[in-house]
Amino acid sequence: MTTLTLPEEFALLLQKDNGSYYSMSDYAGAAELGELVLQHRIDFVRKKIQVLDASPSGIGWLDDCTAYLVKKAGPANKPVAAQSFIQHRKSARKVHCAALAERGLMRREEKSVLFIPYDKYFPDPGTRQALIAELRAVARDEVELDNRRALLAAMVHATNLVRSLGLERAERKRLKEISKGQQLGKAVEAAVAAATAAITAGAIAATTASTAGGS
Repeated sequence: MTTLTLPEEFALLLQKDNGSYYSMSDYAGAAELGELVLQHRIDFVRKKIQVLDASPSGIGWLDDCTAYLVKKAGPANKPVAAQSFIQHRKSARKVHCAALAERGLMRREEKSVLFIPYDKYFPDPGTRQALIAELRAVARDEVELDNRRALLAAMVHATNLVRSLGLERAERKRLKEISKGQQLGKAVEAAVAAATAAITAGAIAATTASTAGGS
């Protein structure tokens, strides 16, 4: 399978076959944080984001994320709350869907309602199903857990996307353990384990705040 970033994988899982998406789980910013961790651009201090590397990457979304964090951190580089970042990046899904469409892993259709244009994205079925199968294998301890898999599993649990993907109760339980940084195995770095728990807490806080605000 083509190498994908964490937010691209998350976007593929968010999109439904009919071009709509699981809106209640639409927190791609959490997956962006995971990718920043994998690229050693951020770390977590007491569950808050600490910028490690703010140098330009040439990747639009990544540089936008870093610029926001640097601005929020200020001259003293104070840690930034994960929840605020995730809420700030609420429209990130569209960015990653567009990138996937350019790579042929999503099909884009232009639509309009009352003359207001919008895009629908249809995920490549084979790529999406392969990701779901990998998550199931992780949840069943059939494959070794690594940094990327641990973070993806945590994102899927924290945003409650796990229920939309049809995973069984035992599988959901294992992903919950992973999201807490528990029983990750030797292949997962300590920094990633800490980040997994921190990003999970931030994503859950963001989803809770959104639900409360919309009720």
